[in-house]
Amino acid sequence: MRRIGFVLCCIAGTLLLQSCGDARSKELPGLDMAAHSLPYPRPEMETLAVFPGVPALPDSIRTTLQLRRAFFARDFQQLDQALQKLRADYLAGRSDFSVLERFNSGIEDTQLAGIDACADWLHAMPASYAAHWVCGAMWSGAAWKARGTKFAQDVSAAQFAIMHERLARSSALLEKALGLDPRPFEALTNLATNQYLDGNAELGARYLQRAEQIQPQYLPIHEARMNYALPEWGGLPEQVRAAFEHAKKSGVSQDALLDLEDRYLIRPGKMSDPGAARAYWEKAIRTQPTRARLSRLLDHFLWLENWQDALPVADRLIATYPDSVSAYYRRARINEKLGRIAEALGDYRMAAAMGHDPSLQTLIMAHVSGGLGIAGKTFDASVILCRYGATLGSAVGANCIGSLYDEAGRVGIKFPHNPRQSLAWHQLGARAGHYNSQYDLGWLLFTGRGEAADGAEAKRIGTFWMRRAAEQGHHYAKRKLEESHIDLTEPTSDANIVLSMLYELKRIVF
Repeated sequence: MRRIGFVLCCIAGTLLLQSCGDARSKELPGLDMAAHSLPYPRPEMETLAVFPGVPALPDSIRTTLQLRRAFFARDFQQLDQALQKLRADYLAGRSDFSVLERFNSGIEDTQLAGIDACADWLHAMPASYAAHWVCGAMWSGAAWKARGTKFAQDVSAAQFAIMHERLARSSALLEKALGLDPRPFEALTNLATNQYLDGNAELGARYLQRAEQIQPQYLPIHEARMNYALPEWGGLPEQVRAAFEHAKKSGVSQDALLDLEDRYLIRPGKMSDPGAARAYWEKAIRTQPTRARLSRLLDHFLWLENWQDALPVADRLIATYPDSVSAYYRRARINEKLGRIAEALGDYRMAAAMGHDPSLQTLIMAHVSGGLGIAGKTFDASVILCRYGATLGSAVGANCIGSLYDEAGRVGIKFPHNPRQSLAWHQLGARAGHYNSQYDLGWLLFTGRGEAADGAEAKRIGTFWMRRAAEQGHHYAKRKLEESHIDLTEPTSDANIVLSMLYELKRIVF
């Protein structure tokens, strides 16, 4: 079998070289231009580490934000040491995993904003387990973003191809991480989810087993096993139940077990009667008022636009769990709908200070255009918000700083004019998923104003970014592509087909 695979891979490799036209290339051709290096300087600005005028943040939030700032400031020694200590405390039972999970989730939320920081971290500390695990998780999160949340039949071949490329980058880093730490349970769990996403459930299950041998109570292991046992991923209800019973024997906390049961077994959100879902959550909260249960009842009321009943739930959630970032944002929306503008403004500010991008966007727009009791054109305050977000790798902050470097002087905002820094920040914002940066960078490159060395290559990268913006509903990106007679999604070339062949052969044969 291996011999057959070797022959097939040689044939595919020959086709690949022919389709590439350059046998010396170190990089396989692909559709994902997000990783393509452009001749821009490193993004620079005056940093801001303190959000003015908000109460003291919870310790766990402050620690998470410090780690994010260290990552984007490239303070890798501090970052690596802090992550090692947090892991050691967790493994020794001195703390839970919440700060590490929140940091990792925050980096994933910025999508590929950290791609250059990761490259620098890996270069500076090639034996760092944390660098390989965190950056592998970043690429994995970006693979999910490429695929989107649609049903498989609604995802384009190009989106799947980009997803595969990002999964390959992620798995390469995570595989290397396995040899850099004696207990790489995070990397093993992430490798498992990569395999499940890619359709290889058998290999995913083996990775989870290895992770569980190291840290059986690690919640993401059981979340992954139960999620991919659901019928929508090709599993069966009895497999979900078996996975839950297994989690009960693994030392997972009681609150976490209740959340697993709610999400994967009971699934109130699937109940046809909204009244039944509400009744379930209210009864569950009377029995055991966990963070997850309060949050899901709050989401249920928001879905129904039942602002009056939502408010006391949000109040309770924040009072009990003051580090619940999204709860401040949701309460801000509720207060705004109820006409409690001062309270809404305070909650938006608190959520933004905790690193919540939609809250940051809401506040910036209020200072620019008016709203929430704020007079419009209060530009000094908006610049402060932009700087604060950009320091955290925020898509909103990056887009704003990119625009300020190019356009601030035209509207009377005091900010240095630097077109090259504008491009650098828009590239970061595009990688972070901001559709305005994706369009702005894409259109500049497409029309030859993006300072890229090669005109044809610049046009190709510009088209890539305009397509990403169009996927998110950017009207001008869609219109410009249509006016230029360019398909809204990438055609898959012979090279991409061969890449898919190689990928499948590696999975099947080796």
